[in-house]
Amino acid sequence: MATDHTGITHAPGALPIVGHLFPLLRDPLGFLNTLPSHGDLVQIKLGPQRAVVVCRPELVQQVLLNDRIYDKGGPIIERVGNALGDGIASCPHSAHRRQRRSLQPAFSRTCLREYATIMAEEIDTLRTTWNDGRAIDVATQMYTLASGTIGRTLFTAEAARPAIDTVTECLPDIFRGIYQQAVLPPLLRRLPLPSNRRYERARNRAWAAVSKTIGLYRQDSQTHGDVLSMLLEARDDDGGTLGDAEIHAQIMTLLVAGIDTTAVALTWAVHLLCQYPDVQERLRTETAEVLGSRTATWDDLPRLDLASRVITETLRLYPPGWIFTRTTTTEARLADAVIPPETNIIYSPYLIHHDERFHPRPDSFDPDRWLPEREPVRGAHIPFGGGARKCIGDNYAMTLATLALSTIVTQWRLSHVDHQLPHVEPRMTLSPHKMQARVECLVRAPD
Repeated sequence: MATDHTGITHAPGALPIVGHLFPLLRDPLGFLNTLPSHGDLVQIKLGPQRAVVVCRPELVQQVLLNDRIYDKGGPIIERVGNALGDGIASCPHSAHRRQRRSLQPAFSRTCLREYATIMAEEIDTLRTTWNDGRAIDVATQMYTLASGTIGRTLFTAEAARPAIDTVTECLPDIFRGIYQQAVLPPLLRRLPLPSNRRYERARNRAWAAVSKTIGLYRQDSQTHGDVLSMLLEARDDDGGTLGDAEIHAQIMTLLVAGIDTTAVALTWAVHLLCQYPDVQERLRTETAEVLGSRTATWDDLPRLDLASRVITETLRLYPPGWIFTRTTTTEARLADAVIPPETNIIYSPYLIHHDERFHPRPDSFDPDRWLPEREPVRGAHIPFGGGARKCIGDNYAMTLATLALSTIVTQWRLSHVDHQLPHVEPRMTLSPHKMQARVECLVRAPD
């Protein structure tokens, strides 16, 4: 390990041309977790590119809170932009305020209350499809729930249903491709490798489906009261309407990112409740007292405290968005290091969430660590990012996950089909591979 004159250490093991490609593809989480032992700011190599990994929460907060200096950029954000368009998740600082203003009304508390009705209906539909004693593919079920709910939030017109189905089908290849292309040297991205072709095919199918839906909405003079209708009616600061490219990017971002991150979080939550049956029983006691045997609703949220803490702890252990990049726009200073302009910066919620300096027993599932009397380290829980670029859908995701998990646990006992832990697949989201659970019905229909 070496330290350069700027005070940034260099991670060992970089190979010529490919840099740290192999650990980033084989075991990216294990590789990231080795970096804090080398320093607070550690340089790694993504092919010929260099990037500085920030390994302390207070330094990550500086990056998140100063988005003018640490702008959206770097290999991961570039690939997100390639996949989804320059929407709110990947646009530069100069465009962000305008984009956030156009979307913010769709995530107001009033709208969230309305969306919660859709959530409850979709949760109710999901739970009635399960059979007592049968095994379910948890990820598939949670994708069905998330796509149905988010799809109905964005589009209420029946004509949009094919777009939702297409995007959901394409999600795994899109998110796998974003991550793989971000860590591959540029030359390998351009080769007709099977992985590159799968990514391009999935991306193009999803783009076409969303474009068709926007066109159908423009032809239809009816206002549907959904997010796409809001965007079509929105006006910018100069009174102009949003163009199709910007609307397309926002819808792609909300649809693709919203479905995948929410489904992944719920899948991990089910896995953890199977792994910790004592927590599952505590949660069932809480939810049974609040809900009886009915589906959770918006008005129940204040009393679903343990459910909320289970989701929060799930997001600590398995943050769906686990690695992000920024780019410095000017010379910057982090700790005692001077960072030149146009330097790629990496921060990882997974790395921060699993550092025992900031989270005691970091690999243990402990929802009670989020009780009010147990003070967490400031800035050390960042599943939704922070600052002006904090995820606009954070409250939406927490609401859906809390309502869904509470309802499921009240009505079904969950257990693992086997004792193998789900394999974590390196994608843009932290996705479990082949997660199954057995469901036992606890609410018997009357004779």
